[in-house]
Amino acid sequence: DGPMPITEPPRIFRLLLVEDDIGRVQNFRAWVPQWIKLVWAQSAGSAIGLIRHDHGHVYGGVLLDHDLAQRAMTTDDVSLSGTDVALTLVENFSIDIPILIHSTNQVQVLRVARQLEDKGFWLTRIPYYDIAESAFLTWLEEAREIWSIARPKS
Repeated sequence: DGPMPITEPPRIFRLLLVEDDIGRVQNFRAWVPQWIKLVWAQSAGSAIGLIRHDHGHVYGGVLLDHDLAQRAMTTDDVSLSGTDVALTLVENFSIDIPILIHSTNQVQVLRVARQLEDKGFWLTRIPYYDIAESAFLTWLEEAREIWSIARPKS
């Protein structure tokens, strides 16, 4: 009956979904396995707030849209986009957190991808209309493998 051993709490695999289209959100929710915690940011402003709060290694992956005005919650949100979210990711998240850009805005995606790739992020670009569940699950498995070996820096 000695002291209880101290154990580390289990790490929870979380995905940050930055998306303003409820139909897309519902599809991602349907594809994500039950054991994954999907955190939904419905606007650029809410995503930026979450990223600043949950900096470092809180998430195992990010699903990023670019055009995010559909569910803007504040007047500032109207002028923010995935570009602003990407800059906040660069400032707050570890580069070993995989990012899937699923935006269909091909012009802006190139700029956002370059911002993230230049900083060393592991990045995948698949326009939403080209994402099938199997392609998403392949990306998710790769993200989970990276997450399982990545450790927060003390």
